[in-house]
Amino acid sequence: MINKNQYFMMWFSFIIIIFLFLISGAYADDFKDKNASSVTKYDLELMHEFDNLAYDLSDVKLKSLNINKIYSFIIKYKSYIIDYNLLTIDFKVGMGTDDYDYVSDRERDKNYKNISVNLVYPIYDNKIKKEIKNKKLEYKFKILDEINKYSKLRDKLIGLERELKFKRLIQIREKLQVKKAIKYLDDKLKTIEYILKLQNDILNTKSNIISAKLRLLNYVKPSFREKLKELLK
Repeated sequence: MINKNQYFMMWFSFIIIIFLFLISGAYADDFKDKNASSVTKYDLELMHEFDNLAYDLSDVKLKSLNINKIYSFIIKYKSYIIDYNLLTIDFKVGMGTDDYDYVSDRERDKNYKNISVNLVYPIYDNKIKKEIKNKKLEYKFKILDEINKYSKLRDKLIGLERELKFKRLIQIREKLQVKKAIKYLDDKLKTIEYILKLQNDILNTKSNIISAKLRLLNYVKPSFREKLKELLK
């Protein structure tokens, strides 16, 4: 019999496999070799436009992130973590008999609960003020560092996907050259091997981007995270 934990793990593994499959199929393989065994009409059309397509790939103007705008947005709408370590709470509960001149003898014998709560927040000296200032600076530098890491990963992914498109064009061109005995099959296989490496690099980079984006989103309040997502595109 399969218990609940085993059943859950089976479904979880299945979902992960489907997720990876969908990611692997989400590449921008505009020029993927759809038939490796023969030269198709599609291949010939691509080769007719090879020079233009290759030039366009190398000449595309990339959209860079506005790091200053992202940083300002996070600072403005950041989620605060309040430190109550310096706040001391003195909670006292006392019980006793209150004696008032205007109460009757019967009321005077009753016990009354006396509860007092004292909140004490110490005054900062210069040393503590300096430490707080340094922590705020460290927090800001940490945000900038996270934005910088995300930006580099994003740019890396764009570069890898452009390179993959270009290698797809090369792959189809080499197929034609092998058919005409201009190139050896080993040359085509090396290109395919390089394409596989690019696909693995893209998967790994996408995974790192998801983690980096989540870290940045957690810096701001939930109601502003959708707006931050737009800035991170």
